[in-house]
Amino acid sequence: MSSRNGRDSKGRRPPALQPHVLFMPPIGDDFEESSDQDATTDALAREMLEYHVFGTELVEEERVFWYRWIAGHQISFLLWRAMCDVVWQHADEDADRPGERELDLLSACVDGYSAALLYSSTVPRDHYHADIRARMALQHPAFSGTWAPDYRPVRRLFRGKMPWQEDASCAALDEAVARNEVTHSHIADHLVPDGHSLLQKSAGAPGVSVSREKEDLYDNFFLTVRRPVSHAEFVAQLDARIADLAADLKHNGLYPNVDGRHHPVVTQQSDGVLRPLVGDILHVLDRAARLVSDLRLEEARR
Repeated sequence: MSSRNGRDSKGRRPPALQPHVLFMPPIGDDFEESSDQDATTDALAREMLEYHVFGTELVEEERVFWYRWIAGHQISFLLWRAMCDVVWQHADEDADRPGERELDLLSACVDGYSAALLYSSTVPRDHYHADIRARMALQHPAFSGTWAPDYRPVRRLFRGKMPWQEDASCAALDEAVARNEVTHSHIADHLVPDGHSLLQKSAGAPGVSVSREKEDLYDNFFLTVRRPVSHAEFVAQLDARIADLAADLKHNGLYPNVDGRHHPVVTQQSDGVLRPLVGDILHVLDRAARLVSDLRLEEARR
């Protein structure tokens, strides 16, 4: 339990867990020029921390889970945008399929997205509906993940519609996409058992198109600002969020102690595809971040 001086029962100060503004390039824009080959990032020195699945220290429910909802989504945006660099280069029907390193990056980013989904979804269901879902509804009654600007360019890949995805070289990517589909469906069922999203509950939701205004609303909700960004800054933002996530998991566990109770998302009864992710979130995200950084540096040296 935290004491009045802000330390836990072992005298450790808990992580701040303060959401930060995320700076992202406008959709369709490349990264700004930068001396990426000279840049050093937190990934180079990041120590992989082990964490307990079930936290022992009592947490401030609203602060912890609001932070996780924002930070987990921001990490997803960063991973999607990293995937865009590959997808845009190989989008045409007659384009060559991605190379081995590019396919490794896509697979790692898809798995990283699954890890970010699990991290975000550790909010207790009652709190999700009373606080987080209520905030999204205040932003817009039909607030929807389909409005995420950075997902639109990679949507075809998640649907297996890229012209080269049937090639045998894409087997690992296909497996990552399948894992992500299982993860996404499980979390949706966990948080919203009746299956009715805000978009579905909103009057006239069927057929509603995604407008620039709705994408802006989505960005604003998740503290995302569009402006020119260098790849070095992009990677630094991803590394910083993974470092904060690691500190959170080390102190609070994947499933925090909320008034003496834990609220697991993945249990022994869950699909076997999901269970390994429970203890592997940090390694999955670290691998994705390192590939995002390394592949860009390799391109810069050519």
